[in-house]
Amino acid sequence: MIRYALIVTLLLALAGLFFTLQKANDVSIAPAAEVTKLPRYTLTNAVLTRFDATGTPSLRGHADTLDYFDDESAHAEKLQLAVLSGVTMPWHIAAPSGTLQAHSHIFLLEGDVVADGNWPDNNEALTVRTEQLWVDPDQHLLHTDRAVTLTSATRNGSATGFRGDWIEKNMQLLDDVKMHYEAQR
Repeated sequence: MIRYALIVTLLLALAGLFFTLQKANDVSIAPAAEVTKLPRYTLTNAVLTRFDATGTPSLRGHADTLDYFDDESAHAEKLQLAVLSGVTMPWHIAAPSGTLQAHSHIFLLEGDVVADGNWPDNNEALTVRTEQLWVDPDQHLLHTDRAVTLTSATRNGSATGFRGDWIEKNMQLLDDVKMHYEAQR
């Protein structure tokens, strides 16, 4: 009788163990949630100056907030930039946000980006608006493949894509260019 009770207890224990192991195989493990990276530094009312290889300032900026991360990326809110050509400032750019990718020197400005500069042929004041603008201080380039609108006193237009070199003082409208010229009296 004791032997019979011991065998039944062992069989029940083995069945329980088997059932537990079967359930363990059915359990799915959820992947870890993506960790939101936190900035290493957060600056408010940040003023920045970027220097070229010769030590000459190539870009000045101001941001309401600037977050800098361990991977050397950065994100700015309410960003204003002035790209420099010697001592002059040919382009003043404002954007709701800007990003500097990790290990890069090229800024991506997004939102309602407004760039104030001059037409290269007659030096007339010009405003360029777009949703997205890349600023490359090393190559002295402003560029986008997005829609742009251009406004000035004597001509207004639109295009898809824009490229401007502030050292060479040239500008290209890339595709679907439409211009309207005002006659001078």
